[in-house]
Amino acid sequence: MDNTLPLISVIVPVYNTEAYLIRCLDSIIAQTCCSLEIIIINDGSSDRCPVIAEEYAKKDRRICLVHQENAGVSEARNAGMRLSHGSYLSFIDSDDFIEPDYYKTLYRILYSNNADISICNKRIINSTAEYPFPYDIPEGVTLFSGNEALFELVNDKWLRNYLWDKLFKKELFSGIEFPKDRTFEDMAVMHKIFYRAKTIVITNEIKYNYTLRKDALSGSMTICNQYHRFLAHMERASFFENVNRGDLALKAIIAALHCAMNATALTLFHFTTHREKEYLHAIKTWTSHYKDKLHTLPYETASEAKKIRRFLMSHTFFMVRYASKNAYIRMKSFIKQLLPAKLVEFGSERIHRGLLRGKRANIEL
Repeated sequence: MDNTLPLISVIVPVYNTEAYLIRCLDSIIAQTCCSLEIIIINDGSSDRCPVIAEEYAKKDRRICLVHQENAGVSEARNAGMRLSHGSYLSFIDSDDFIEPDYYKTLYRILYSNNADISICNKRIINSTAEYPFPYDIPEGVTLFSGNEALFELVNDKWLRNYLWDKLFKKELFSGIEFPKDRTFEDMAVMHKIFYRAKTIVITNEIKYNYTLRKDALSGSMTICNQYHRFLAHMERASFFENVNRGDLALKAIIAALHCAMNATALTLFHFTTHREKEYLHAIKTWTSHYKDKLHTLPYETASEAKKIRRFLMSHTFFMVRYASKNAYIRMKSFIKQLLPAKLVEFGSERIHRGLLRGKRANIEL
């Protein structure tokens, strides 16, 4: 590949990631594809990120550096899109890094298959291990039509809602921005992008390295996070209904209900703020509309059907034993940060026994 290829605008939001930023920027400027415009948005970092970014901007003329007051990752990405000149868009998180042929691979499979979006497999890196995710993508390159891709996106298995493992035609984002002051902002727009795409292509080659951080905002188990995830699924359901994809709308409703259950479960473990109570009230108001539509929902298993039905029909709105395993594990971690060790051990043991025996712990909202 050479400089005659279409320009790719690489948008890198940066906020307090000085431990990872050099690795990230080195991996971008070392790309074997040279037609890059690298837009770094420093979102009010209070560490050395601004200094590091300035040093790289001086060394590489492809870098456009913007400093702004902290407004969140959505506004940083929106600012990057407004500044972009490329025919293609890419979003890289500043604590991650990419393989040397990341853009060469994504552009090659996109161009050769006349696709609108290309996707690669990724490697998850934490403090103790590295592993591909997802691990079961078919060998080689797989093509999806727009309708097929939407279905797989809602399934959230092969085609995920992440921004950073994809190369997009810029035109797909026309008139679309990321919602401000929300986590899971990628989930809030990805269905709109996929709806506009005619062909999506994915390769099982691992070209993106994702750093799994314990302090990552979107990974924390909070009522706010679960509400924002719930909101994304709720908006997605409305979108699918408006474009006559009722089948996908129903699947989005199921996903929203799972988020609702996780959010209400968290009220068991800390005092809720006024804002959190507003979130919970909004969830309760929305879910109440589905009590008479239980038979229309496309449950994947009998167990899921039972869980959701009891959740919706419960006078107390939530029973702790219906929390997902993942939610329960994260909630235990949250408890440990707040309580003395002996009390944590005693309380966790009682909750665990209650879950195993199916005992009900009622919480009024």
